[in-house]
Amino acid sequence: MGQILSNPIIDKEKQSGSDRLTGFGFCAIQGWRMTMEDAHINEQNVFHNDDSSIDHLALYGIFDGHGGDGVARYCGTKLVDIFRNQFCFNEYNCSKLKLSLIQTFLNTDIEIQNDTDLYNDHSGSTATVIVISEAHQNIICANAGDSRTVLAVDGWGKALSYDHKPSLLNETSRIVAANGFVEMDRVNGNLALSRAIGDFEFKSNSTLLPHEQIVTALPDILEHKINYDHDDFIILACDGIWDCLSSQECVDLVYYGINLGTMSLEDIASRIIDVCCSPTTEGTGIGCDNMSVTIVALLKQGETVDQWFTRVRGKKTESPTSFENRRKMVFSYYNFTDDETIFDVTTKPPEQNSQEHTKELSNKPEYSNPTRNPINLFSIESLLEAGLEISRAQQPQQFFHGSALADMLHSLSDAAAGETLPYDDTDNDADHHLDETDTKLEELE
Repeated sequence: MGQILSNPIIDKEKQSGSDRLTGFGFCAIQGWRMTMEDAHINEQNVFHNDDSSIDHLALYGIFDGHGGDGVARYCGTKLVDIFRNQFCFNEYNCSKLKLSLIQTFLNTDIEIQNDTDLYNDHSGSTATVIVISEAHQNIICANAGDSRTVLAVDGWGKALSYDHKPSLLNETSRIVAANGFVEMDRVNGNLALSRAIGDFEFKSNSTLLPHEQIVTALPDILEHKINYDHDDFIILACDGIWDCLSSQECVDLVYYGINLGTMSLEDIASRIIDVCCSPTTEGTGIGCDNMSVTIVALLKQGETVDQWFTRVRGKKTESPTSFENRRKMVFSYYNFTDDETIFDVTTKPPEQNSQEHTKELSNKPEYSNPTRNPINLFSIESLLEAGLEISRAQQPQQFFHGSALADMLHSLSDAAAGETLPYDDTDNDADHHLDETDTKLEELE
């Protein structure tokens, strides 16, 4: 879990906005962690003009730093510029847009290595980024690491990204081929994710291409064609949220907030963080991380955010539980006294939290938490999770394909977890795109 504070830092960073393509609400909190290492991008118009001859692109991103905040902060401030600098409208199509996102991730690594202020920085950052195109009416998601992007479709969650964990077979294969190893689900016994921007101590083999390194910044790319009658919103969040909520549970909470009729997207994002921030440090460690979440509304042509709210509420999508009840489920070990105090940890003044926390610790006998058992690397839960990720990941470089075991585990994971599965998209130029990507990566050598 790492070092934590005696009481959480509850000051929330909030943002919201809208234009003709998207509306958004964002919230972030440092929480129990010693420092804030998350960063974000909420860029509604990448090229800052309304010229109809140039595609209107919106870019949103969440960056979850580790080992420091240097790389995450750099991504939050520089990645849009890096994307603009290598984007070419003279040869513009969806395949080129995908390639531009891949190049953006890889070039961000290069730019950080050449930045004198970050020369001795040993931090890294996950990155989950979406670009929404008005001209093509599509969403392209680039992801490296275990932050996550989810699309809400008529009440159901569709994965637009997949978590990169070292224990996944395709990730392990790359790590081992680069003379690394996986121990206790960590790269070289250290890093809990297998793709990231930064982390250059894992990218030092000069004989390997960027996508062959022990840890790579190469993102997965998923494309989704927008159907405005069914596609409602997108959630981007760091793993501090996903440790507490499944993709579908988070989607359900957003619909719940929408249906209340009194909350903005910013309010809903803030309440989701309230749900996920742990009431105490005496639990399993879940809910003690930095937390960032962005909710992006997909607006029809000529539609305002208020009209979008009315349209989505008109679908009458039922949510299985409230914010309050979901929080009680996430932290079932904690004795919440009443609904008025259920969100106190993120709404009380810090000094009041501190006083009550100190009192709680002084009266609490020492005990060993029975839920914190040693990790069983071969547990069925671990295998199911791996099967879900392996069978659905669409990655530029795969080492295992068509695994019957993966398919079986995927089917089991559906029944056991009840997770919503991605819809099947048809992408006729997928093979061409991957070949083009491989050629471009060789040119970067």
